[in-house]
Amino acid sequence: MMTNTPPTAPVPLRAGTRLSLALAREEMMQEYHRWETDPATVVGFGARWPVSWEVFRARFRTGHTSAHSQLFEVITAPGGTPVGSTALSVDQSVNSAEFTLVIAPEQRGRGYAAEATALTLEWAFTIASLSSVWLEVPAPHTPAINAYLKAGFRAAGRLRSAALWHGRRVDKLLFDCVPDDLGGNSGDSRCLGHKKWLAEKK
Repeated sequence: MMTNTPPTAPVPLRAGTRLSLALAREEMMQEYHRWETDPATVVGFGARWPVSWEVFRARFRTGHTSAHSQLFEVITAPGGTPVGSTALSVDQSVNSAEFTLVIAPEQRGRGYAAEATALTLEWAFTIASLSSVWLEVPAPHTPAINAYLKAGFRAAGRLRSAALWHGRRVDKLLFDCVPDDLGGNSGDSRCLGHKKWLAEKK
């Protein structure tokens, strides 16, 4: 007689005020894929098409065993409910990483994006010892931009007509963050300013 294997509980790695970073779980792949293929997510990435299941699964499994990328599941701190994911794709030649964020469609509008971003930046600088983290976003995507700025990113440039947004060409904005943007100069003190920001949200 076959029995259903209960899902593993998320493993928290970094706790904030309302959210925690956790290890990504293979059993959650279909949920991650659902979040990423939501039409609003596709538009937010400035893309044309959603990623197919086959491509997503291969990318997940390759990234899961690579030293060049890290996918985090974002969960609520009290209950462990999955609300989104963040990822760091590392270019080791310059010790930098591209940041991406996906919030589950049903969890949007609750202010989770800024804290999820802040927690990932803390990990990037205090644990992974990266020198910088960067991202790109379509210029009209104001909610995402506000969340990134709140978490510590700064404007770094503009690529003209380089993204798609609801059927039209728009500029793509570049943002980056270095440890000094979050306060401090070395070790865990790099994120003292960031931790103060998180504490003020309690």
